[in-house]
Amino acid sequence: MPRYDVAVVGLGAFGSAATYQLAKRGAKVLGIDRFSPPHALGSTHGETRITRMAIGEGSEYSPLALRSRLLWKQIEKENARLPGHARDEPLFNQCGCLTIFGAETNVVHHGVQDFFRNIAKAARKYQIRHRTFDSGAAIRAAFPQFAVSDDDRAFLDLWGGYLRPEACVETQLRLAEQRHHAMLRRGVTIESVSSSHMGVTLTAENGEVFAADRVLLTAGAWLPRFLPAALRRRFTVTRQVLHWFEIKSHAERFAPENCPVFIWDVSGRKLANVRRKPKAVVYGFPLVGGANGGLKVAHEEVGRTSDPDRVPRKVTAEEIDHTYTTYVQPFLPDLGPRCVRSATCLYTNVAGGRFVIDTHPEQPRVTFASACSGHGFKHSAAVGEALAERLAGTSPSHVSLAPFTLKRLEAFLAKA
Repeated sequence: MPRYDVAVVGLGAFGSAATYQLAKRGAKVLGIDRFSPPHALGSTHGETRITRMAIGEGSEYSPLALRSRLLWKQIEKENARLPGHARDEPLFNQCGCLTIFGAETNVVHHGVQDFFRNIAKAARKYQIRHRTFDSGAAIRAAFPQFAVSDDDRAFLDLWGGYLRPEACVETQLRLAEQRHHAMLRRGVTIESVSSSHMGVTLTAENGEVFAADRVLLTAGAWLPRFLPAALRRRFTVTRQVLHWFEIKSHAERFAPENCPVFIWDVSGRKLANVRRKPKAVVYGFPLVGGANGGLKVAHEEVGRTSDPDRVPRKVTAEEIDHTYTTYVQPFLPDLGPRCVRSATCLYTNVAGGRFVIDTHPEQPRVTFASACSGHGFKHSAAVGEALAERLAGTSPSHVSLAPFTLKRLEAFLAKA
């Protein structure tokens, strides 16, 4: 039985990044996934993911986003050198990220107080290029596609934009396997992880056994199953729904050169002819394909708690109608009620939108990383790089993972 330096369990956002970075550094690495990434059964799909540099969840996240921004470009260049992939579309499109908010800035988002104030603080601290809009009239003049209120304000992160999650995962796994000789096993479900002073043994559902000096658990919504019960309770897995609505007018307003990605706090607003007030932010993207494919829009109401193996995948007509009437029609008047398509996605949440990256409490040769909470993908390249350096026994050279330990999580929860 071959023995690996590191086995990575789960090859989504963080697992694919860590596998690529480990293999690039010469490690003998095994990547395992119960599905065949990229796939649509976890958290890393849906055509686009927002990336932003001025992070409202806390200043400790901006270095991850800034480093990832550079890494995506490096990965694109390396991918272009592989035969047959020179014309692949960019992984990162820098069209900007527009955050719109009302007069109140002490709004809780992703479990973080003062989310919108934190964005401006991060921009100043890290010298992130940006523009601000101090009135609804100023926002409308620049972006007429958004039906903002007169007292709305906005922050445009000029270094933000969107990533193509399926392409990011596929590209990193392809480079890991074809260029850096990683061993990838798709369609293999790991049931147990056991450690000794000699190493770590992984046992699969099909009876296969794998051996490694160290193991990295990056299994997304399936990660809590590998953790002790007391820690497992810190995580909740929720179902989220993505929609692509028809564009009935002014399609040119949503082209990437005219439309940034957007995050808009519409919670609690009184709307005419709407039964329920919106309770969350609405977010969306510029057109990625043609106008016939619809515009991707979603909202972050807390989804139902789910078992990732039993999550309802069908999106109901009631869900589509609620999203359109409450979050789309009042704010994006160029979009029509016909939903071109929908998809479901999983969030793996920890209080305060925290990432948790640490050593397994009972197995010192096992590291785990839950860097999701609804805002993880943008940071994944840098987290994967730092994890690879950590597992190789060196200090992270560009970003610190120290803010995301279990100890720091407990300190955050004690203050909450």
